[in-house]
This record gives sequence, structure tokens and C-alpha cells, in this order.
Amino acid sequence: MEAADVAKEHHKEEKKDKEHAKEAKPEKEKKEKKEKNGEEAAKPAKEKKEKKEKKEKGKEKKEKVEETTDVAKLRAKLEKLDAKIDDLKAKKQEIVARLVQLEEGATANAAAADAAPPASG
Repeated sequence: MEAADVAKEHHKEEKKDKEHAKEAKPEKEKKEKKEKNGEEAAKPAKEKKEKKEKKEKGKEKKEKVEETTDVAKLRAKLEKLDAKIDDLKAKKQEIVARLVQLEEGATANAAAADAAPPASG
């Protein structure tokens, strides 16, 4: 019976230590949050304004494509897009090739492990 009592007391002490650690931690976190909030309080208004400006610029760009009547400019934009698409396709092919290579290596390793006789020890 004494061993059970000692185990219970030990468990209670551990529980108290954990609770104490939990109590100390939030205060520190609260201080850090207050400091961050103080610095970030000025940011949200500025960030919102920047986001609005970016959205408006994006809309302006879309409108420019629709409004553009100059054939040369449209052809230039089209060529730029084609070049970007070609670059992305090349990257995709490289990734697919590497993926296939890794998958084949993994299957070869698995097959080799299955074929190898177990080590005697």
C-alpha cells in the first residue's frame, strides 16, 4: 500500500509542476503578443491600403488588355505569354523526369531488398 501512496504523491507533484509551468507560460506569451500588437497596430491600415492599390492596378491591367487596339502590342504580349508557357512546360518535364527516376529507384531498391537473402546472425 505504501508504494501506491508514494506513486500517487509523485503523480500529484508532477501535475502541480505542469500546472505551474502552464501558468508561467501564458504571462510571457501575453507580453510578447502585446509587443507584437503594438508594432502591428500601425501595419493593418497601411497593408489594407496597399492591397486595395494592388487590386486596382490588377483591374487596370485587365482593362488595358481589353482596351488595347494596337496589334503590335497585343502580339508582343502574346509572345511573352508563349515564352512563359514554354518555360513552365520545360520545368514540368524536368520535374516529371526526376519523379519517374526517383520512383524507379525506389521500386528497384524494394525489389533488391526482397530478392536479397536474409542476413544470418
